[in-house]
Formats: sequence, structure tokens, C-alpha cells
Amino acid sequence: MSPTLPARLVPALLLVAALAGCPLPQNLPEYPTGGTITPPRIQSDTVTPGDTVILVDAACAAAPSFTLSALLVDENTFEKVEARWFVDYDPDRASTVTPIPPIQLIDGPSDGVTIERKVDPFVFRPYGFDPLGGEQAFRDGGGIHIVELVVSNNFAPETPPPVPPHARPWRTPLKTATQTFETQVYRWVFHYVPTATPGARCGYP
Repeated sequence: MSPTLPARLVPALLLVAALAGCPLPQNLPEYPTGGTITPPRIQSDTVTPGDTVILVDAACAAAPSFTLSALLVDENTFEKVEARWFVDYDPDRASTVTPIPPIQLIDGPSDGVTIERKVDPFVFRPYGFDPLGGEQAFRDGGGIHIVELVVSNNFAPETPPPVPPHARPWRTPLKTATQTFETQVYRWVFHYVPTATPGARCGYP
């Protein structure tokens, strides 16, 4: 014979059973119906390495490697934020417009309060982006690579090719009749220099 439940527990158990069958409503970001929507901000004092121009030894004994990282500030704690890394972005060259995978989708904080968010670090290996067949000449000639971190709370969906003139694939924010989103960008310039140059390095950290 099954034990009898106390009468006061029956309503609570019925409520639990009912909730198990339907998902709880989730908090969603709220945006104004007109004007520009503030994007997440890249905190410049948290960016590493902190130098915007980094001198890379043109003759490293081993392939150089630089770990890039940053923190974001977003006061809208309910929205998702997207972070995309680009190397040598040029809208006129199809090989450079796509983000370096994986694209990172950053959820809002679990406590609904914290405004700082961490972007997964990107390990940049400059030798892998040197022009094929002319790598050492590119380095000895003072070649440059530009790495960009681009973040937004709403990127525009990609349009199928051909790409319209003056478009910026993969980094254009969404714009509607009533709302305009924006992006934030941080750039590092990697400049190959001779070994004897003060400040020339082969990695970070």
C-alpha cells in the first residue's frame, strides 16, 4: 500500500508537474524602436598585447605566435554579443573577408548583472598569412598584417554573391527602417622588422 502524501504537498507537486511540461519564459533584450542601438564596447585597457603596432622579428627561429585578447562592456545584460576576428580584411578580396573561425557568440551573464564579458583569445600566427611563395621576401621587406576584433549586438545577415559595390561583408551591422545597430573595432598592426630592431619579438606573451 502506497504511503499517503500530506495534503499540503499535493498542490506543490501538481505545480512542479505542470511546469515540467512547459519551458520557463526567458529574458529578452529590449531595444528602442527608433535611433541607434549602442553596441558592446571593447575595453582598451584590457586589450593584450596593449601595443597597437607590434614589431615582429623577420627571422624568428620558430614560427611566431601572438595571443590576442580583450574584454567587452555591455550594459544590456540580456542580449547576445557576437565577436569576429579578421586578418588583413579587404572587401575586394574574397579570401580575406570571412572571419577567422570560429565566430564567437557570447551570452549575457548568468547573474543578469555583470556587464563585462570575455572574448575568447585569438592566437595569431603571422607566418600563416604571408604571401605563398614570397614569404621571406615579404618579411624582409617590412610586410604588415592587420588583425581586427569586430563586435556587435546585431550583425546584418550576409547577402548572396555577387557582393554589392562598397559593401563590407561579414562586418556590417543590421539596419532596419526603425533601428540602426553598430560595431566596435580594435586593430593590431603586425610589422616585420630586422632582428636587430629594438622591440622586435617573436611572440606574446
